[in-house]
Amino acid sequence: MAFMVLPALAAEEQEAEKPRVWTSADGRKLTGILEEKGEDWVKLKIKGKLYKLKLEKLSQADRDYLKTHKVKKPLVIRTELKSYKDNDLKRTLMNLEVEFTNMEENTELYLLVVWISKKKSDERGGDVSMKEKLECFYDRDGVYSHEAGFYDNKNGDDYRGWAIRVMDMKGKVITERASASSYLRYLKTVVTRRAPRPSEEDGDK
Repeated sequence: MAFMVLPALAAEEQEAEKPRVWTSADGRKLTGILEEKGEDWVKLKIKGKLYKLKLEKLSQADRDYLKTHKVKKPLVIRTELKSYKDNDLKRTLMNLEVEFTNMEENTELYLLVVWISKKKSDERGGDVSMKEKLECFYDRDGVYSHEAGFYDNKNGDDYRGWAIRVMDMKGKVITERASASSYLRYLKTVVTRRAPRPSEEDGDK
């Protein structure tokens, strides 16, 4: 089997923690971003530098805030394409791995995957078109594989690319990506059956 791996794409798709004014136990004010917390410590980023502070160094109001606050981390989505030859069936298998990191608890994401190909049987050399689509739902961090086969015979098709759309359950598009920018157009025309739809209330906002 011959493998091909393309570089992963990564992006922060949702906001992380925002700067907050913290108060020290002796009343001094400082602005910092909460990066991490433990049982008796926090890590704050202040003016680009990371500081680890004991909770006892913070005011009681800040300690009460930290008891229930969950640290927000940006959602990161990575994509990686792999391929290998299936010589027995004379086809090329393409595998698109989509990785989600820092998904919020008790949430779900919708993923649409579109594969794009070109027919070999077309005498003009083949028109590029959508081969197939996949609609998936994921509720936790992980690497998820999505596969499509492209047959090498004269009636088969050549792989041309992929496009994806990620949405939240309110129908908001988080990101759209493709192996080539021109392939994003397929996301506009594909008919989906399971994609979340914005509610009328959300649509009015």
